[in-house]
Amino acid sequence: MEVQRQSAERKALASYKTPWFGALVALFVVLIPSLMLAQYLIEEREKEIFQETQYLANAFVTKLEGRLEANVAVGRGFKVHIEALGDLNQEELDALSARLIDGDLNIRHVALAPDLVVRSVHPLRGNEAVIGFNYMTHPVQRVTALRALQTKTITLAGPVPLVQNNKEQLIARFPVYRERGEPWGLIGLVIKYDELLKDAGLNNLKRSHLVAIRGKGGTGSNGATFLGDEALFKEQVQLHKIDVPGGTWQLSIKPRGGWSLPVMKKMLLLIAAILISVSFAYLVYVLRQNFLQRKAYLKHLKSLSAIDPLTQLPSRYQFNISLNQLVSEAQRNGVGFTVLLVNLDHFKEVNVSLSQAVGDRLLIDVSDRLRSSVRDYDLLSRLGSDEFVAVFRGIYNTSEIEERARDISTSLSAPFSIMDQEVSITCSLGVAVYPQDGSDGETLIKHADRAMHESKKSGRNTMYFFNSSMRNEADKYMELTSAMRTGLAEGHFQVYYQPILDVALQRFTRCEALCRWISPDRGFISPGEFIPVAEQSGLILELGSWLSKQVFACYHTLNSNGYDINFSLNRSPLEFNSIPHTEQFIQSRIQSGIPAEKITLEITESLLMSDNNIKSRNFNALKQEQLNFSIDDFGTGYSAINYLRKYPVESLKIDKSFISEMGVSGQADTLVKVIIQMAKTLEISVVAEGVETREQYEALKKMDCDYIQGFYFAKPMPKEDFLQFIAEHEKELEI
Repeated sequence: MEVQRQSAERKALASYKTPWFGALVALFVVLIPSLMLAQYLIEEREKEIFQETQYLANAFVTKLEGRLEANVAVGRGFKVHIEALGDLNQEELDALSARLIDGDLNIRHVALAPDLVVRSVHPLRGNEAVIGFNYMTHPVQRVTALRALQTKTITLAGPVPLVQNNKEQLIARFPVYRERGEPWGLIGLVIKYDELLKDAGLNNLKRSHLVAIRGKGGTGSNGATFLGDEALFKEQVQLHKIDVPGGTWQLSIKPRGGWSLPVMKKMLLLIAAILISVSFAYLVYVLRQNFLQRKAYLKHLKSLSAIDPLTQLPSRYQFNISLNQLVSEAQRNGVGFTVLLVNLDHFKEVNVSLSQAVGDRLLIDVSDRLRSSVRDYDLLSRLGSDEFVAVFRGIYNTSEIEERARDISTSLSAPFSIMDQEVSITCSLGVAVYPQDGSDGETLIKHADRAMHESKKSGRNTMYFFNSSMRNEADKYMELTSAMRTGLAEGHFQVYYQPILDVALQRFTRCEALCRWISPDRGFISPGEFIPVAEQSGLILELGSWLSKQVFACYHTLNSNGYDINFSLNRSPLEFNSIPHTEQFIQSRIQSGIPAEKITLEITESLLMSDNNIKSRNFNALKQEQLNFSIDDFGTGYSAINYLRKYPVESLKIDKSFISEMGVSGQADTLVKVIIQMAKTLEISVVAEGVETREQYEALKKMDCDYIQGFYFAKPMPKEDFLQFIAEHEKELEI
């Protein structure tokens, strides 16, 4: 028996040493963490699908609300005109419509119904059947018409079939009252339903997602479905509220492929996991690296969104668009408005003493109170960490402004209950009024900000109007503008050139042309001081023309000496507002004989995000000339990466703020690496600027960055010094 037992033990021990047993043990050891990793990746990808859907839906809702508000604003213009000046005949209606209705809007026609009977319509042609239509005799229209008059609010009906062609459209109804408060009747603004949704990006959204909208007539989740399949609301979907005049719609959205990955993809992931042959520690490293990259990428996308991710208020970018639209509207209608800047006092102390989580919750609650302090058609946005702005339409006298400011101060001064803590905070307010404090949005915001800082200086928790003493600072701006005109006329400006290294060739094949101002009276004046003044004054056009001519001449000097250098020029977004300026640049380049491919125009992300038709036209005109484009300060704007597909550019310049943090912040290293990898995928070259150390250079070189620029190689220098620099470098290469 003992012999048999020992024999069995030897056989068992021998089986442990066979190759299949070792392979089985290795497979078992790797299989469990590999399967866990595969499951994690599946869950993370499904989370990304959810987040991407949320971003796309928010962008669509924002665009739709903005487009709808832009159309409804025209109806308010008609309402203000009639209440102030009385009825309009057909000829007067046509004339006023020509002034108010922009070609970019989705308005089909506008109808005036004094005493609830349509008497005039613009355009008349094709809408003759509407004349004489009586709201009181139509069972459906009667209810909505009376509701608009009784509630004294704008209502949005529809989509409903039109009388003249039975085609469904949206109808915004504006109740109008006479001077004594007696009802005059209704203004009906018919909005092209399909066109509105198309302009808001519905077609692009539907390519990747199933979409349905309900709430016909502004009835929200209780209303009928008027777009897509009603059954979609019963599935696992995201629901988003769409604010419309007099109510809400509800958007239901889900990916066409569902929230989960396809079974085949899951199987492939599981098979791949089983075949993983590296150690678990290495897998954890890869997992951590991929996770941080995805997190940084999603965070970057979030920062570029049109909606502030924390408060869900419009971002600065979206607010600027709305404010510029309001300025255009006010210029047409002659109606003033007020810009009120709200800055929270001692907000940083809240973050430090109570935690950032409390600070974030406070910002959310503040935004909610601000929403309740403004009207539906006013503008509200979060501009910065603790700074908000409200724009009150039609309010421009001091007493009304002070009343609104008191409402906001009182609302925000009440204690907040946050995470079982009572938090109190005050605010400093700055006011600028259109048109006396500025005729454009940028000036109004600047002046309101100046007034707000006076509130801070005066002890906080108060309000200041922009006034004459503050205007003195504006006078300094005028002095600098005048000095710039003199400097341009008398040759006080110079062009400095900073070399850019081609990493692969190890040659300086590019340079950036930088404008420098050396005043006989003031000495060296920083570009950070005079470029904003040039942009505000319009001198940026003259400065840009001068700079391009100097660069063209420098190219020929270098070329005649045998040096083939590409030149980069910064081009202000304002230069894209002028068609003649763009045409002049094109002609100047052609006459100079410099090849188009030797010129790169550096532009900002904000230009590509603009909906301005003139800017787009000028961009395309320059692109047709085969000029190169580079996005300057990439990663510091508010936009989404999506514009890179719409506007083809040849290169990106990583902002020096990211480069300076390399080697200090792991997040900065990751973000730079992500930008380079993304650009490579899109076949776009990358320039890193602001490189000052060898460590930064070596890290960027390892990341496969294409071009490098910075003090590590050379500071910007005059033309003669630049020519000598290139000559010496080329001589070293020959040796």
